[in-house]
Amino acid sequence: MHDQRRVLFLQHQDDCGPGYLGDRARELGFSVEVADLVREACPTGAGRFALVVCLGSDDSVLDESVPSLAPERALLEDAVARGVPVLGVCFGAQLLATVLGGRVRPLDRPEIGWLDVETRVPEVLAPGPWLVWHLDAFECPPGAELLASTDVAVQAFRRGPHLGVQFHPEATPESASAWAAKYGEALASAGVDGAALLAETDRRRDEARERAAALLDRVVNGVSPGQTRSILAS
Repeated sequence: MHDQRRVLFLQHQDDCGPGYLGDRARELGFSVEVADLVREACPTGAGRFALVVCLGSDDSVLDESVPSLAPERALLEDAVARGVPVLGVCFGAQLLATVLGGRVRPLDRPEIGWLDVETRVPEVLAPGPWLVWHLDAFECPPGAELLASTDVAVQAFRRGPHLGVQFHPEATPESASAWAAKYGEALASAGVDGAALLAETDRRRDEARERAAALLDRVVNGVSPGQTRSILAS
């Protein structure tokens, strides 16, 4: 039986941590475990957790040379097999999509910015804007429901207890600032003014925190019809 109070965050780089999602998990009383996959091996045994959150990365799901990719995929496969909910964010959503039988493709140019994500199921995923920042895109896996998109890419899907979001609900002004400093070429390619993006991120910090909290609450309480039992239930 999984630990009803334990959440695993899979982190791939120092500037892409649990952020607002981690804050909300702690507020809900979860014990938060962060696996730093840059410095440690990917954990095994998804059944030890109530929820697995796979965060973003500047690596690509399409790059099989990434050392953590195979064990991380195996962990998500184990979670899916055991019915442990997975929340995938950006890279994490792409990896979840492949685990569920979907495909990932590179974009012609990055999609970056506070974008009005078109949501089809607003009770699960609030209408935008959300902070979008990605170079690859995923298709909806077989049997999954498309929840949201932009004119460039799928932005969210659900299948059973699992939710994948292409955007970054966890992102804080501090993490966005680190990305802007690190990925200036991507910003230029997307035609985005970095200073304006960071100013908007700062203005939206309270709103973004609330949206992230609502999103995590939804995963905890079930993202699909028929899921009536919270993972916090004993």
